[in-house]
Amino acid sequence: MKFKIKTNENGNSIWYPIIAFVIVFGTVGLLYGTYKIRQHINQQNLIKSEKAYQEAHNPVLKQHRKFIKQVSGPSVALYKKNKQVLPSIVTAQAILESDWGKSKLYTNAYNPFGIKGTYEGESISYDTGEYINGKHITQVAQFRKYPDLQTAIEDHSEALYEKFLHKSGMTSYKEQAKLLQKNTYATDPDYAKKLIKVIETHKLAKYDKEAINN
Repeated sequence: MKFKIKTNENGNSIWYPIIAFVIVFGTVGLLYGTYKIRQHINQQNLIKSEKAYQEAHNPVLKQHRKFIKQVSGPSVALYKKNKQVLPSIVTAQAILESDWGKSKLYTNAYNPFGIKGTYEGESISYDTGEYINGKHITQVAQFRKYPDLQTAIEDHSEALYEKFLHKSGMTSYKEQAKLLQKNTYATDPDYAKKLIKVIETHKLAKYDKEAINN
């Protein structure tokens, strides 16, 4: 049985205009879809460019990146050497305790961690907030004074390992943060949560990977 194409009274196939319409409509739809996709991509690229420009010229963000680099660099090198305190923990503590390096304790004593006591006989006194019996109070305390940031980071790593962590080779910043709170590094009941939030907000775990994998 042969299939016969229907024709009109003039002998022309009635399917030709329909096929032509489908082809034209499909082509127009494809071109429009391509245009919309390109428009979306261009818009996303524009948003990324504007965000990158704002970040590059935002003085606060520039200062934050600079501070992270200053602390994370030596911290990565030190963890590779002794496997004690993860760089993300070191950097997050420095951010929290020194308010991004703006505290007087850091600017006058290179102590971004709020470590109390003396270092080779050197110290400085400042007001500090503490939680005692669930209440927040302010009192004067003696803090270690360092000659430079590198020395502060090395002393901080040794102090945390000996007094609070007691374990080397840990690769989880959450584990270290919880141990610091459990062993009362700070009196703040939310200290571990705050450290973890800073680490995840500023993507500091990448420095742990750098230190662990290289």
